[in-house]
Amino acid sequence: MARRTKEEAEQTRKDILQAALDMFCEKGYTRTTLDDIAKSINLTKGAVYWYFRNKPDILKALMVEDFKTTQAKLDSFMPDIHSLEDLKKHFMFLAHMVDTDSNFRKLLYFLLLQMEWSTGLINSFQDIIDELRRRPLETIKNALSYSQNSGKIISTIDVDATAYTIHAMWSGLLLDKLQDQEKSLQQTAEYSFDFIINALTSRKD
Repeated sequence: MARRTKEEAEQTRKDILQAALDMFCEKGYTRTTLDDIAKSINLTKGAVYWYFRNKPDILKALMVEDFKTTQAKLDSFMPDIHSLEDLKKHFMFLAHMVDTDSNFRKLLYFLLLQMEWSTGLINSFQDIIDELRRRPLETIKNALSYSQNSGKIISTIDVDATAYTIHAMWSGLLLDKLQDQEKSLQQTAEYSFDFIINALTSRKD
């Protein structure tokens, strides 16, 4: 019985997070109340408070837990990235997730295009925002460093600047996909990464 109660509690928590994401997308973060979230899944506001202290606490859970799940899937698919081809496969897998997982895409759309980020919220979430930005940049930098050290790409390139360029390219492709969801992120990402790889390997010293 205790185990079932624990499972039910975890399901209720997931239901609250899903309801919150749905309401944030429908009404906006600022206009959504905890009462709105509770009513949408037939809970009391007190029940929501049992799991989350406030709206920022819910927003934090949405960001951290979903992206931890995403990172775990990426790590499982490609635990080690030692080449530009590995890097391409890593981002192609992520592109596939964006193309096929509507709820993941919904969260990205909300965070990147709908969320009313105030200065106060940005400051309170700065560590999370920095971490979410740091991970893909480090992944790209590591792949470039491995490739450069093994002589597979031009030795004179600036790894940091090139990593930022690739990251900016990916961010632009992602935003374009979120604004036109009929597009295939996998197709545009494949072409773009092939272009980058060819540019970095077409002539060596």
